[in-house]
Amino acid sequence: MYRISFWGSGNVAYQLSISLKAAGHQIPFICGRNRESTEKLVHILNKRETHPLSNDEVTKSTDDFNLLADSDVVIMAVSDDSIEELAVKFSNAARNCAERPILLHTSGASSINLLSTNSSYGVLYPLMTLSKIKPVDFKLVPFFIESSDQEAEKVLVSIVASLGAEYRILNSHDRLKIHLAAVYVSNFVNYLIGLAFDLSKPSQTFLIPIAIETVRKAFLYEHPSLVQTGPAQRGDITTLRKHLELLNDLPEHREVYEFISELIAKQSIINKK
Repeated sequence: MYRISFWGSGNVAYQLSISLKAAGHQIPFICGRNRESTEKLVHILNKRETHPLSNDEVTKSTDDFNLLADSDVVIMAVSDDSIEELAVKFSNAARNCAERPILLHTSGASSINLLSTNSSYGVLYPLMTLSKIKPVDFKLVPFFIESSDQEAEKVLVSIVASLGAEYRILNSHDRLKIHLAAVYVSNFVNYLIGLAFDLSKPSQTFLIPIAIETVRKAFLYEHPSLVQTGPAQRGDITTLRKHLELLNDLPEHREVYEFISELIAKQSIINKK
């Protein structure tokens, strides 16, 4: 097990630090600019009843990143725009350490090279939408990892294994493509569900079965386009016109409906050739 400190106290740091401490790792420090958020996370981490496998070391909050240099691993769960600048600062802080910590970031979209001012570094990217309000079972979360050297890779694999999760080694370019794909299936889908809420209230919960079945079916076949259904796919002009008429007073909905329906119709023509 490792001494793993976190730089950041947002959603990723919150869920990952709790799960790692529950798995038996020490979490010496949570370093963050938001004092309230940092203190709240530290309070949770120090609850003995929620971490029966962890040791007696108390997790401390700090805004002094220099203190993190005494850890085995430092996980930077910060905004992508901050990674390179903070990595340079950390390399200076750890310069005089006998054993420099392995520095990791958790971004899907940022290159591993942003950490290259440090001696040993890597990426620990969980492919999951995370928030503080919903507990996460990391056994169900795939991780994409990348490392600067064999020792960093060994530590990354060990950390993921302690969570009982699956992993794949992926370079920064391919990880960026996975991150983009995740935006499609998570952020874009969530936006469309929001539009559906607007139309279906107060009956929106009745959409849950069809939403689940749509995603499940999409991944069962060679390509989701093969199981596409609906008026645009079958060229049902009458129904399309009825829908558009219903959206006359909702320009945002109408724009999205027309654009996506046109793309589905084109895709349907291609698949029939």
